[in-house]
Amino acid sequence: MLTTQYPPVPESYCDYNGHLNEGYYLVMLSLATDTVLDAAGLNAEERDKYQFSAFTVQNNLRYFKEVRQGQKVVAHSHLLSSDKKRLRIWHELRNVEGTETLAAIECLLVGVDMKTRHSAAWPEEIRLAIQTLQTRHARYEWPKGAGNSIAMPEKGCSA
Repeated sequence: MLTTQYPPVPESYCDYNGHLNEGYYLVMLSLATDTVLDAAGLNAEERDKYQFSAFTVQNNLRYFKEVRQGQKVVAHSHLLSSDKKRLRIWHELRNVEGTETLAAIECLLVGVDMKTRHSAAWPEEIRLAIQTLQTRHARYEWPKGAGNSIAMPEKGCSA
């Protein structure tokens, strides 16, 4: 798995409840997406070379445990699947020992030709890098919770 290290959680990331504000989970995990993109051949140099990038089109973020000011955390990332122009990524924000999952996010990204700013198939060199990464990550167990959606009654109030 790919890992992203973070400095201790700063006070400015915390809310009035004394824990990491919900939006900063997404900020931190978006940096983990950059770690995956770098490994998939979409680092800054390659983005400039091909005028190609990836845009996030959907996230499903789940919170499990509080993250407190000063706490050290790490992200573990897994490329779940890919096709000619999409990536499906799973990140887990864990305690620094890696033994407890604090939050998890599933992300869907689409390849974008930066000249037209429209979705497009991966350039061949990037496609091959994605394929290599996908092959490496295929050995990992499918994460519990991947593909889940919000579950509640469709309409009305049951309270």
